[in-house]
Amino acid sequence: MIGGLAGIFIERIWRNRGIDVRVIQFLTIVLIIPVILILALEDILNGQTTAALIGTVIGYILSGIGKNEKNSTES
Repeated sequence: MIGGLAGIFIERIWRNRGIDVRVIQFLTIVLIIPVILILALEDILNGQTTAALIGTVIGYILSGIGKNEKNSTES
């Protein structure tokens, strides 16, 4: 998790780019999914809660795909 976070920030600084929606979505995957899985493996979260949380994160990530892409018909 720390490696993914550091890698993103190093890459963004190296290329002089800001943090956009795609980076936030990637960081969500890198940070939230492992936490949910660890809590599920430790039996802190039950199966239904784990499935709901993972489904919510996936829905959040996939919901922005069409909105963030530039339309090829626009100039």
